[in-house]
Amino acid sequence: MATSDELTTAALRARISSGDLGDEAFRALSFIASLLSGGRRDVSNARDLLIRMLDLRSQFGPSEPAYEALLREAGLFAYIRSPENLPVGDLLALEAHRPLDFPDPDVIFHPVQARAYRYLLSGRSVILSAPTSFGKSLILDAVLRSGRFDNVAVVVPTLALIDETRRRLIRLGSGHRVISHPSQSLGERNVLVMTQERLLEVEPLPPLDLFMIDEFYKLSIPAGQPDRSALLNHALHRLMKTGAPFYFAGPNVQTIADGLPELFEAAFIATDYATVAVDMVVLPRPRREERIAALLNLCQDLEGPTLIYCSRPESARNVAAALLDAGLGRQVAGATDAADWVAREFHPEWLVGRAMRHGIGIHHGKLPRALAQYQVDSFNDGRLDWLVCTSTLIEGVNTTAKNVVIYDHILNGRVLDYFSFANIKGRSGRMRRHFVGKVYVFRDPPSENLPTVDIPLYSQSDDVPESLLIQLDDQELTERSRERLRGVLDQEIVPVETLQMNAGIDPSRQIELVRHVRSLSAFGLRQLAWTGLPTYDQLQAASQLIINFLNPISGRQHGVSSANQLTFRMNLARSVDGDVRSLVEQELVNPRSEYVDDPDGAVEATLDFLRHWPGFLFPKLLIAAQNLVNPTLTEAHLRADYSVFAAQCLNLFLPDQVVVLEEYGFPAQAAESLIHRLRPYDDLDSLLVRLAQVDPALVSDTFERELLIRAQEGLRPSESA
Repeated sequence: MATSDELTTAALRARISSGDLGDEAFRALSFIASLLSGGRRDVSNARDLLIRMLDLRSQFGPSEPAYEALLREAGLFAYIRSPENLPVGDLLALEAHRPLDFPDPDVIFHPVQARAYRYLLSGRSVILSAPTSFGKSLILDAVLRSGRFDNVAVVVPTLALIDETRRRLIRLGSGHRVISHPSQSLGERNVLVMTQERLLEVEPLPPLDLFMIDEFYKLSIPAGQPDRSALLNHALHRLMKTGAPFYFAGPNVQTIADGLPELFEAAFIATDYATVAVDMVVLPRPRREERIAALLNLCQDLEGPTLIYCSRPESARNVAAALLDAGLGRQVAGATDAADWVAREFHPEWLVGRAMRHGIGIHHGKLPRALAQYQVDSFNDGRLDWLVCTSTLIEGVNTTAKNVVIYDHILNGRVLDYFSFANIKGRSGRMRRHFVGKVYVFRDPPSENLPTVDIPLYSQSDDVPESLLIQLDDQELTERSRERLRGVLDQEIVPVETLQMNAGIDPSRQIELVRHVRSLSAFGLRQLAWTGLPTYDQLQAASQLIINFLNPISGRQHGVSSANQLTFRMNLARSVDGDVRSLVEQELVNPRSEYVDDPDGAVEATLDFLRHWPGFLFPKLLIAAQNLVNPTLTEAHLRADYSVFAAQCLNLFLPDQVVVLEEYGFPAQAAESLIHRLRPYDDLDSLLVRLAQVDPALVSDTFERELLIRAQEGLRPSESA
């Protein structure tokens, strides 16, 4: 190490990285102490150095108390392991940062966490922008354990985050009923953990004491998913009307846009406070044809669990196959059972199963949720060494990756901006597991430029879709927004109430659909006037309304490019009762399919179609169409009721409620084979009670039994709570 006069942060960081402080421990601590006080005060670098030294504690000897005193001074209370050595003043400071009535005695807030926590306990709203390793979710957990909030809503961006949050809050044992589906009944004290789409279906909301929006930057309307952002703003509008204080949490945001109304007043906390350190390694940028070789060359030398970010499922598949072919995986105990199950239920040649046998996980949006959850758990438990993922794993799901490799510098077809880059980078390192994470990139990182989050609900710029504006009361609209809605509000073809009921759908498209229906012949109207289950022709008539008006398609959308194709695929799915393996086999032999003799493509295209169309979009649009066509049908003494078929679609044509169990980590195929032991049940609540009580020994398949036990553990509080 350099002499006393020459000692720098970089020099000390290099010495720490060598793993040997030699006889320089006290001198290193003295340098850090100088960063925490006096004219050269640099708390951020001091904190970073202290975190990097956590793995070297055994080298401190008699300097250990000095190290712990510096941890306290830097606010890293959770890393202090010998509080009895601290003076009384420091002990008091430590206890002041301990959350109330928390079941884990090792949980102690750092100063910025404690500030946000105290604000929320006092009833003040908080907007928190902080790194991934900050501990934003822990603040919510502590607030719930305080006992001061009876009803809380938590809006998360993905179903994967619903599962992770629900499991965490149930283990917390705060006395709240954790509700993640609109069909569940409310208790005396509730935590609603839902996506924006589900929250909008809850009628009525309980009287809220607090609501949280996780990843709140998604309120801004991006180029990629404007409809989901509009629905998130719609959900925010509904939540704001409750008058409850709010907690917005997310990463890497500079500020909130100006011009928000007074009711939006909150403590804005933007911080770079992190509880892990990160090293970034910039590697030479390879030519396109050499990218895989460069990645494999890097991975040969990596140690510890590694997450590899790819831009698309196809890229993730290529990377996982390359790791497998290069022999970089290892045989994993227990993986054979999981891989055999995947081979049986989907296809023997599907890469996901083959890769799992060798310690390689794959995570993207086309995977069944239970299988995706299982792989994340296996990665966190050390059963998988590699997890090749897309952005589906970047949006808030916690992993224990030591290393993050950014293979593709693309997201949603665009070069990664600093915000997205920092979010991916933040997945490296994990508190108490990997104190120093490493991030490897194949090009220079983007320049630091954090975004300002706009909230279209209030800004009402021209980018805000009319489907959001129509949800606002007249006094909430700007003059410009009123003018934009003039044609919608003044027309008499579709009542405004109906346009609002069909949340997230362009009002103009709804009006055009009704105009079209009014022009139909008597035969055309009869094709729309069905109840229960439709014939093929009736299904096609409904599909034409959906594709031609409510959801126009340009190109191909999740395996569908026309109304005729949507009809054919929906009918095929119901004809095999949602049997994924049968659908895959038919995809492989269909001469018109692009996936002939391509098991990977056939499986993932099938899963993608099922999740997006029957499992989500089609039933929503079908009910919207029903709302729109019924007034015209009534005039012709006809009626439509599409609700039964819509429910079948949501259940992927499997027994009622079975598909929902995917979200609890128990796959639909396994639940279907167990359904006779789960009956009788009337609704999701009673089904979950039955699932929690069934004897796992009754499940013969080893992998399904493991998943059942995991699902049951996620349905009850931890013993320490």
